[in-house]
Amino acid sequence: MIVAAIGVGVYAYLTTPLPYGLGALVSTPGGGNVPVGAGPTQTAAAGGARAPVGQPLQLGAASVMITSIARNQDLTANGRGGPPGSFTVVDVLLANAGTEPLTPTASNFRLIDDRGRTYAVDAEATRSSNAFGHRRDVFEASVPPGGRVATYLAFETTPDANPQTLRVAMGYGDAALPAAATQ
Repeated sequence: MIVAAIGVGVYAYLTTPLPYGLGALVSTPGGGNVPVGAGPTQTAAAGGARAPVGQPLQLGAASVMITSIARNQDLTANGRGGPPGSFTVVDVLLANAGTEPLTPTASNFRLIDDRGRTYAVDAEATRSSNAFGHRRDVFEASVPPGGRVATYLAFETTPDANPQTLRVAMGYGDAALPAAATQ
C-alpha cells in the first residue's frame, strides 16, 4: 500500500500542477508556473479573430465594422456610373484609435464565399459606389488618429456567390518595451 501511494504521488507530481497555490512556488514537469485563473490569451489582431455584422473587429489600433452587405448589385443602373458586372457591396466603418494615420489599401480586404473562393476589391466599382453614396473612398485618403470613416467596398463576384467572410489584414499596435537598464 505504501509503494502504491508513493507511485501515485510521483505520477501526480510529473503530470499535474501542485495544488493549494504550491504550483506558483514549485515548478513541476506536468504544470508550469501558471497563475490560478490564467488561460490562453488572444491579442486583438490574433489570427482567427472574428466579429459578426454590426460588431467591431479589433485589429490593433484599427477596428472594422460591417454595417450591411448588398449582393448581386448592378452598378450601371440608376445612373451610378459603375462598371458592368455583378458586385457585392459591403458597407464598412473603419475606426482608428491610434496615434498614427491609418492608410488602408485594396489588398487589405478579401471577400470569401461559401465555396472558399476569394475576391479582391474592385477599385473602379468601389470608387463609383462611394461617389454615388456621397462617401469617402478610403483608398484615396487616410483615417486620421481618433477618426472614423464610413465607406463602401465593392467586389466583383459571380452571380452564384454567397459571400461569407470579409478578411481584413490591416492596423497596427504598440508593444511596450522594457526600460533601458542603467549601468
